[in-house]
Amino acid sequence: MTSPTTTRRRWAAPVATPGRPGAPADGGRREHQRRRVDGDGPGGLSPRIDGRRRAGLAACLLSATGFGALPVLGKAAYDAGLGPLPLLWGRFGLAAVAFWLVVVFVVRPARPPARFVVAGLLMGALGYAVEAGLFFVALERVDASLVELLLYAYPAIVTAVALGAGREAPAPRLLAALALATLGVIGVFAGSLASGVDPVGLALGLGAAAVYAGYVLAGERVVAAVHPVLLAALVATGATASFTIAGLVHGGLPYPRTAGAWTSVAVIAAVATVVPMAALFAGIERVGASTASIVSTFEPVVTVVLAGLFLGENLSLVEATGAAGVLLAVRLLARRPDEAVPAGRRAARRQSLASRSTGG
Repeated sequence: MTSPTTTRRRWAAPVATPGRPGAPADGGRREHQRRRVDGDGPGGLSPRIDGRRRAGLAACLLSATGFGALPVLGKAAYDAGLGPLPLLWGRFGLAAVAFWLVVVFVVRPARPPARFVVAGLLMGALGYAVEAGLFFVALERVDASLVELLLYAYPAIVTAVALGAGREAPAPRLLAALALATLGVIGVFAGSLASGVDPVGLALGLGAAAVYAGYVLAGERVVAAVHPVLLAALVATGATASFTIAGLVHGGLPYPRTAGAWTSVAVIAAVATVVPMAALFAGIERVGASTASIVSTFEPVVTVVLAGLFLGENLSLVEATGAAGVLLAVRLLARRPDEAVPAGRRAARRQSLASRSTGG
């Protein structure tokens, strides 16, 4: 749990993820121009800009830490007796309330065209809800660190689709990243299967990555037209609607039944959804989407460390090698040469959207 400009231009920041929001169509070029004007180059940063950049990096790290804690908190919620459906219904419901309060009382963005509002709701109902459902069902079956690492195959899937559709040039860096990511996922799968891990759980984790990649690709135009916090509210609302329908189909509203269950859901909504998303927006505003996406690779590292400390999980040598390949591929995909930015506006929007809007 996961994710823009309008005619009024009431905000100036590039926009995020979902979950991974988005970025202005020329967000990469603006970031490049900002660096030149403010001294981020051979001449160095002014003290004011240096402090702003440090604050942005700290915000991105806080965001990655919160999102990275999500699988571990999910495992703790399962131990408290929650199932995936009430957990996700409560998580996205509380997050939607928080985001709408921020929309109404803080950011007050311009109203986008109705078609983009509908698109944002559908992104949550048909995209993020499916991804989160697969992610949390996989979390019931396999280790938290494995689910998180498999989800991080999504940047390579996005790039592979973009290359296949002719929306990206087949640069050596992209091809190398795809090869690394493919070999890394194979390594994670092979090591896990050799250790007796449930193959269905692994397939569900990789399925979540595939669905999230589709969410990123489908959301390109929406993130260019909707304020990030408004988009987060729409996505969370759409996801809540999907989980409400799923609960009613299975016999009733899927709300948590005990005070302890509500506490677990509230912690996940706050610590691993709302706070990290707010931090991500603040980070992107200060350092840009490219840098934010690179810092976000800290997220699975957080998951692996926390899972080791609190859940006793350990990666085998083969799994760890595969994980390193996936993370290196993500970093290669996140780094876009400055000279390629003006020609890569779609890539900039995808990269910004892929800075996860609401986490797994």
